[in-house]
Amino acid sequence: MKNMLRRLAAITAMLALAAGSVGAGAADDTEADEPKDALGRSKARGIITACADPFDYPYALQNGDPPGFDVEILRAIAKRGNMRIEMYWVSTAGRGGTAKAFRTSILAKKCDVFLGLSDSGDDDMLMNKMQFTQPYIGMGYVLVTQGKAAPFKTLDEIREANFKVGVSMSTPMDDFLFTNKIPRELFLDNRRMMGALGKGEIDAGMMWSTALGVARLEFPKAEFRIADGFVPLEGLRFNGAWAIRKQDKTLMKFINEGIDELLTNGKIREIVESYGVPFFSPFSS
Repeated sequence: MKNMLRRLAAITAMLALAAGSVGAGAADDTEADEPKDALGRSKARGIITACADPFDYPYALQNGDPPGFDVEILRAIAKRGNMRIEMYWVSTAGRGGTAKAFRTSILAKKCDVFLGLSDSGDDDMLMNKMQFTQPYIGMGYVLVTQGKAAPFKTLDEIREANFKVGVSMSTPMDDFLFTNKIPRELFLDNRRMMGALGKGEIDAGMMWSTALGVARLEFPKAEFRIADGFVPLEGLRFNGAWAIRKQDKTLMKFINEGIDELLTNGKIREIVESYGVPFFSPFSS
């Protein structure tokens, strides 16, 4: 009886070992079959995974409705390849800033596209491991007016009328106004300036174009709007773009082709303007 039990135990152990070997082989086969490039993996899963700051509205907003124009634009691009998107949220505001966010997300392969960036010409921020997509939007400081300042369309007109324009202190825009002798009203930050505009304490201000999306949410009854025909000045404007790892060339091609198509058919403009943000085509310089 004891010998029979020993034989049964040995057979059971051999069967378990054989099953484990088959399972390991299947796993190896699965890994071998998985596409090596990011676009191939995305198409196989039917999902493009993107990273973004969870509170970077109007670009992206975790659990937000609307979710941010970058999220909507990427959804439209993914749809071209019969894919959907999945978000991996990472803060860019804490210690280490964007560099730490990159290391713990896209460079750790938690996602394949990093949203909410602007190409200021400083490639060092990409740590020599990523590249910008082609730009999909131009952005920069814009003149917003209301009330007595409503007729003004340019900063030259503001200066000639000796009319004060609100600006966040210690910013490139503050320096520009000071250097060009344009009267200014200084604020500790952009939000305080938007509040002063919303309350009618000032009638003109210079703010980053995408901040208008935030202003529309926080001050829905505010009457200020971008001055007719105003375009951000050279040196005070950048292009919006996303980051992709250098080796992911097929994904870069797919994203760039999508941006091209959505710029041409006006879809990106439509999405951006739905957030109360003025749309500018990407700047050439």
